[in-house]
Amino acid sequence: MADILDQIIARRKEDYERLGPTFGSVIPQNRERAVCSFLKENGAILEIKRASPSKGDIAPDLDPVALARSYGEAGARNVSVLTEMRYFKGSLDDLVLVSSRFPALSFLRKDFILYEDEIEVSFRAGADAVLLIARILDEKTLRSLAARCRSFGMTPFIEVREGEDVAKLTAAAKDGFLVAGVNSRDLATFRTDLLVPALLRTSLPCRTIFESGARNEGTCRFARQIGFDGILIGEAVAKNPQAAAGLVKSFLSAKPDWVGHFWRQIARRKNERRPLVKICGFTRVEDALFAASLGADVLGFVFAPSPRETKVSCVRETSAALDKLYGTATSRSTLPAPTTERPLMVGVVVDAVSPQAENAFALVCAGILDAIQYQGDHPERDLPLIDAAGGGYGIGRYTVVRLGGDEDLERLDALTGSGEPRVLVDARVEGIAGGTGKTIPRSLVKKAGERSPLWLAGGLGPANVRSCIEAFDPELIDASSALESEAGIKDQVLLKAFFREIDR
Repeated sequence: MADILDQIIARRKEDYERLGPTFGSVIPQNRERAVCSFLKENGAILEIKRASPSKGDIAPDLDPVALARSYGEAGARNVSVLTEMRYFKGSLDDLVLVSSRFPALSFLRKDFILYEDEIEVSFRAGADAVLLIARILDEKTLRSLAARCRSFGMTPFIEVREGEDVAKLTAAAKDGFLVAGVNSRDLATFRTDLLVPALLRTSLPCRTIFESGARNEGTCRFARQIGFDGILIGEAVAKNPQAAAGLVKSFLSAKPDWVGHFWRQIARRKNERRPLVKICGFTRVEDALFAASLGADVLGFVFAPSPRETKVSCVRETSAALDKLYGTATSRSTLPAPTTERPLMVGVVVDAVSPQAENAFALVCAGILDAIQYQGDHPERDLPLIDAAGGGYGIGRYTVVRLGGDEDLERLDALTGSGEPRVLVDARVEGIAGGTGKTIPRSLVKKAGERSPLWLAGGLGPANVRSCIEAFDPELIDASSALESEAGIKDQVLLKAFFREIDR
C-alpha cells in the first residue's frame, strides 16, 4: 500500500507554500498566556481529535472547549490538540481557543511540523509543547526545531518508533530538555504494535510518553507497567469523553512491574531473521538444556494434568543449570555452547485455582519462571486470579486461544481488544487443552495473523515448520509433541532437525 505518511507530508508542504505557517488561521501577534509545564507529573495527555487517516471521522462535530473542560475534570493536566487540517480535520484555531480558556492546562500542538517558523506560530497560538516527528526530520533539522522550542520555554516532544529515530532523539537530548513519545502506530501503515514501545522504552534518555493504541483500560495499565511516564489517548476519549476518567485512573494506578519486564524481554528478543522459538512440555532437565543450546527463546513447563506435567524440582534444576550455562562458570557441561542469550521460562496452566497452578505462581514470584501461559477456557475467571497471584509485583502472562472454527476468532478479538499484547493460537481438540499434535486449519491461521502479530502453535515439527514460516511469517512458533520420542521426552534428532528448518 502507499505510504500514508508520505502523502500527508506532500500535501502539508503544498498547504504551507500556499497558506504559510499559520495555515490560514488567525494567530495572536503575542502569546496571551504563560507557558505551563508539560507532563510535570506522570499522567495522561488527552487529545482533541476530529478524524484520522485510518479511522476516518472520529468526532467531527466536537466542541473543543467542552472537551478540554471534560478532560480536566477527568484528571488530565495535559491536552493534545491535533492541528493538521486535511487528514485529521484539525486547526490552529482549536489550539488558540482552548489554550486561552484553560490557563492551568498544558497544551501540546500535535502536527507534522517541518519548518522553524511553525515553532513561533505554535508559541503564539498557546502551545506549551510541540510534537516533532523524528521519522520525517533529519537530525540537524530536529535539533534546530527542538532548540527553537526551548527558546520560547516550550517542551520539544520528539516522537520515535525505529532505531534511527532513537539516534536522532539521543543527539537532541544532549542539547537540552525534551520529552520522548513512542508511537505504537506505524505512521506509514497505521497499524499498531504494543511491543514497539516495550522495546524502545529502556533506550530513551528522558521522560517518555506512550502514543497510540490506548483504546481501553488494559492498554493504559500496560503502558505504565512497561515503564512509561505518560500516555497519550486520542480516539477513545474524543469519541467517548465519559471514558476519560477510567482510562486516566487505569494508567495512574499501575506501576512498572514484572509484567512490563517480561514484555520488554520478549520485545528485545524479537528477531527479523527468524521467529521466536518456544519449545514446550519439558519433564527432563537435559531436554530443556539441549533445546536452549540449539537456540530456543522460551522453554515451557506444563503445570496441569498431562503426560507432559512437570515437577517443581525439574523447573528449579533447569533454572539453576541455565544460570551456570549462561553465567561466568568455566565449565559448560558437554552441551554445545548456547547460540542465544538465556531463554525465558514459562509455566503453562489450565486451571488457575489448581494446586499445579499455585506451584507455577510460586515459581514466578520466586524468579524461577518468567511468566505464565494460560491455556484454559475461562479467561474471565482465571486471568484476574493470575494477575492477583503476583501481588504488588505483577506476573507476566499471555493467553492461548484454541482455534477450530471462525467462532473462535471472536475470543481472539476480545483478548486483543482488551489490551493483550499478544495471544498464542493453538489447535482446538475438544477435551484436550494442548499438546495434541493437531494443526490449525490454514484459513484460520491466516485470519489470526491478519488481526495481530502471529504467535502460532499446533502440530509444528520439522516436516511443516518451514512451510508455516514462509506462508504466515509468525512472530513466535511453539512446538511440543512433534519433537518427542514419547510424551514428555524430547528427541534430540527431531529437535536438531526442527531448528535446522527454522534457520535455513
